[in-house]
Amino acid sequence: MRQWELVVAESLRPAEGYVELRCEAPEAIETAPGQFFMLRAGEGPDTYLPRAFSWYRREDPRRVSFLFRVQGPGTAHLAALRPGDLVPATGPLGRGFPLPGRPVRAALLGGGVGVPPLWGLARALRAQGSEVLALVGARSRAHLVGVEDLRAEGAQVLVATDDGSTGYRGPLTDLLPADVDVLYACGPEGMLRRVQEISLAGGPEAYLALEAPMACGYGVCLGCVVERAEPDPALGEYGKYQRVCREGPVFAAGEVRF
Repeated sequence: MRQWELVVAESLRPAEGYVELRCEAPEAIETAPGQFFMLRAGEGPDTYLPRAFSWYRREDPRRVSFLFRVQGPGTAHLAALRPGDLVPATGPLGRGFPLPGRPVRAALLGGGVGVPPLWGLARALRAQGSEVLALVGARSRAHLVGVEDLRAEGAQVLVATDDGSTGYRGPLTDLLPADVDVLYACGPEGMLRRVQEISLAGGPEAYLALEAPMACGYGVCLGCVVERAEPDPALGEYGKYQRVCREGPVFAAGEVRF
């Protein structure tokens, strides 16, 4: 973890309501799939605290991009940045996705703003010789992001939308095939809960990337705690919980309780 003064190189609009902010660092940044950064989103009372964002694409060691939906004053501030503007950032932070270390058939599920961590994960899995199936969900065709970027990394992509405007109409988990070795998921809690149920009922091992409000990103504020599946007696009264920013954001399916 370290502090960075990132410089905006490009600001793109890949889908309705979404921004991809491509930034450049003064030197190479080492990241793992599933890790995140805390980005300063302004100096006003509504934007002073940094926001957590998974990194999205890494085409160059000094470049990192962030894909997000504009939905409040913080993201609106970031969306208004232009090339040359500075973005104070801290990261990379957190525990990312574990890689199997051998070729496997992996299914990656991303719904809405849960899509960004999948690009780096797909690239890392493909580098190990794995077969990657990416399941991408959105409210509608207009809100789909990441599909072509995942295909460019060699992933087979299936799409589900809430309104049926493209792809399958229904839950993303309906598209899961039976013959996969490992599941990776990031997105709405309902989707993560269903992936957890599938895994714990005798399905493939699964890893869930959780989202939670946080003010610091490194375990001090305790604003991002989630319940452990099994309390840790060594931590006393605090052993019922764990921090998304430090123990996560990626957890094995059996580590958390929704």
